[in-house]
Amino acid sequence: MVDREKLTAFDTRKYPIRPHIGVGILLIRDKHLLLVKRKYNPDAGYWSIPGGHLDLGEEVEKAAEREGFEETGFKVKVTKLAGIIDKIMYDSDMKIEYHYVLLNFFVEQIEGDETQAPIPDTDALDARFVPFNELKEYQLTISLIKLLKQLKIGFD
Repeated sequence: MVDREKLTAFDTRKYPIRPHIGVGILLIRDKHLLLVKRKYNPDAGYWSIPGGHLDLGEEVEKAAEREGFEETGFKVKVTKLAGIIDKIMYDSDMKIEYHYVLLNFFVEQIEGDETQAPIPDTDALDARFVPFNELKEYQLTISLIKLLKQLKIGFD
């Protein structure tokens, strides 16, 4: 695993030399989707599903489960692939500023009370379950909107 505290100039998330792999989770409770408000770029201030980077040597499903726990406090288990989304963001000079391949998974909560509220991690401004019919009222990331449209959740 990569020690996030030791990332250096070789960390090329911004203006990458190759795409990065990200994982995301869709935890759904009674037609409510778990969202986090991003604290850092890309997409600081936007709402998205919990997720993050795949670490070197980590399997994608384990990464998704880890990120779900780290970002919300929920222990989850992957049930199936929800979708793969390309996230390519350009700066004002049309240079690729961010490039991710996002592997998104449906998950189920495996521990704790299913009425418990999420606890946002230090890299999130907020976390909450949002009813499907209110998703359009949130400032969602473009990649999440693309995924939700594919899944026909809140944008059908």
